[in-house]
Amino acid sequence: MRLFWSIKALPSALTTAWRVLKDMLPTRANLERRGLILESNRCAMCGEDEESGSHVFFECRVAWRVWCLCSEWVGEPTVVHREGKSHFLQFNLNWATQEINRFWRCVWIAVVREIWKQRNQVIFKEGRADISEIFTLAQLKAWTWLTNKENLAEFTYAHWCINPTECLKSIRKRR
Repeated sequence: MRLFWSIKALPSALTTAWRVLKDMLPTRANLERRGLILESNRCAMCGEDEESGSHVFFECRVAWRVWCLCSEWVGEPTVVHREGKSHFLQFNLNWATQEINRFWRCVWIAVVREIWKQRNQVIFKEGRADISEIFTLAQLKAWTWLTNKENLAEFTYAHWCINPTECLKSIRKRR
C-alpha cells in the first residue's frame, strides 16, 4: 500500500481513509464488537442496515450514490466493490497512467473523508445525509490538494468541476 501513502492529501484525511481500508473506524458494528451497548446498530445515514465499515462507505444508498456521482463526473463506469481495499484499488481511470491515477485517488480519499464527516454530523449534530454536499465537498478537497500539495495543477475549481478528465490530463502534460 505504498501507493496509498504517496497521495498528497491532508494527514487527517489520509488517516481516516487508512482506517477505512483497515476497518478500524468506530462504526456501530465495531463498537458493538468491542462490547459497547448501543441504542441501535443501524446506519445513521440510511437507517436500513447494520452500520459496518463496508456498509457506511460502499453499500449505504447515500455512499453508493456519491460513488455513482464520481463515476458520472469523470465519465467512466465503475464497479463499486464492497470492501475498502478492493474499492480503493479499482478506483482507476482506464486511460490514465499510474501517476495520474494516483492524483485521481485524491478524490477517493476526499469522498471517504466526507462520508465519515457527514455520518458524524448526522449522529452528533442531528443533521441529515446530503449526497450533493458530500460530493461537492469531496470535489473541492481533491482540487485543493491537487493544486496546493502537488503544486502541479494550474486549473480553476470551475474547470475541475466541469471537466476533471481534461484537468488530470493537463497535469500529465506538465510533468
